[in-house]
Amino acid sequence: MLGFLKNKGIGYYIVAVITLLSLIVGIVFFATYKNPDLDPINHINPMGNSSDGVVVETIGIFLIAGAVVELALLIAPQYRFIQIGAIAMFGLALYKDIIIIPDFIAGKANNVEYNGGNYNLNMFFFVMIFIIVVAAIVAPFVGFLKRDEDVAPEMKNVKGTVRLAKLGGAAALVLVAILVSSLVSADLVRKNNAGRQNIKPSDSQEPVPVEPAFDPITDDIKSVAEAYSYDFNPKEVLILEQDEYDFNNSDMKAVPTQNGNRDGHNLVYVFEGAYAEGYQGDYSETYGAIYLWEDGFFGGRINSTDIRGYWYNSSKDAPADDPETVDVDESKDCLNLVSNVNKYEFVNFERASGFYDWRTHLYLGFSWGTRSMEIAGYMYYPEVAIAIDPSSTGTQFKVGETFDRSGWVANRILKNLNYSAVFKASEVTWTDGEGIKNGQAFTAAGEYQVTAKWNGFETSITVSVSE
Repeated sequence: MLGFLKNKGIGYYIVAVITLLSLIVGIVFFATYKNPDLDPINHINPMGNSSDGVVVETIGIFLIAGAVVELALLIAPQYRFIQIGAIAMFGLALYKDIIIIPDFIAGKANNVEYNGGNYNLNMFFFVMIFIIVVAAIVAPFVGFLKRDEDVAPEMKNVKGTVRLAKLGGAAALVLVAILVSSLVSADLVRKNNAGRQNIKPSDSQEPVPVEPAFDPITDDIKSVAEAYSYDFNPKEVLILEQDEYDFNNSDMKAVPTQNGNRDGHNLVYVFEGAYAEGYQGDYSETYGAIYLWEDGFFGGRINSTDIRGYWYNSSKDAPADDPETVDVDESKDCLNLVSNVNKYEFVNFERASGFYDWRTHLYLGFSWGTRSMEIAGYMYYPEVAIAIDPSSTGTQFKVGETFDRSGWVANRILKNLNYSAVFKASEVTWTDGEGIKNGQAFTAAGEYQVTAKWNGFETSITVSVSE
């Protein structure tokens, strides 16, 4: 033994330490990575929410595989190229850990640990794997034998059966480590991907009823919208950019900030936004709304800050400023707000899609920190009806199935037949008809009614339950 160790270099002892360290970290990993008691926030996954789909088990697999390769090098240190395999194994473990660690660091930096998991445990794994990788790279450079010229004698002195046994054992360890870790990791990834795919029913299973795509614009809704009396056309409003703005204007100061009610004036755009952040069991929402009027004034409130000022949709760079000689749409080249409220002196919007026409991010200040709120606006037409979108579950059920309408959405429909989910879902009142109750199983076949009410509107939808 003394003869074997006397000519070994520092790199050899580094590899010995790496072998032991990677085994210990790998064992600790497998003993802790699924322990819900180590997740102080969600009590589900110590590796954090961002680890879903990453197949974190491969971190421990590659650590132990790397330790086995290092053991092979300890048996045959003259074959220094074996270290390439160890570096590859440890590098793969570090790569997988790097995928999940940024969310933990971001959570600590922002003081919002939305990722869940155990920060200290994950930082321990990251630091230890990083040290192992660095040490594995350094080891061959400092040498496994004290002198390079000792390599030839080392190989010459090991002859016959002993030399063959050492070489064969080292090769076997390397092959087993690489093959087993690769096959097991590939199988875990395959199972993870398969679990995420939608499972189609077999030919022997009863066909699942296909729900029609949600479309609330029925002939009845069209009739209601057509009968609704509203003559103002917001598309024709053109507000020009001014050289100066008077923030002492009494009319501007009288613009409401908390609603869209203003006698004698018509709305052109309504903007709405929300911000929510979960922290230590608290999940409170913060709202914002801005109302743009046809006379060029706007008013709104972001959290508890009231904002009033001016808006325009035709800048000085627009093709022309005379709406009588130039097409209105041609002159509308922007949408901007101007005020004298700190942090909101100038707000410019960018085009949106879908229900909303414009969007931007606004400053949102709290006593404990600074955030931003996305706010989006639509060209205003009054609501004429609401409709229920049951797409999350459909309306076809079986006796014994649990009725869960928590994913159902109440949609507001405007006079121009544009529609979107009611912005504040908490404002919708849901009522289950006789014989049906949200969160409970159906006990009898039949048809049942579910009703939604919002802002003076009411609508119902039929749920069919079969044996």
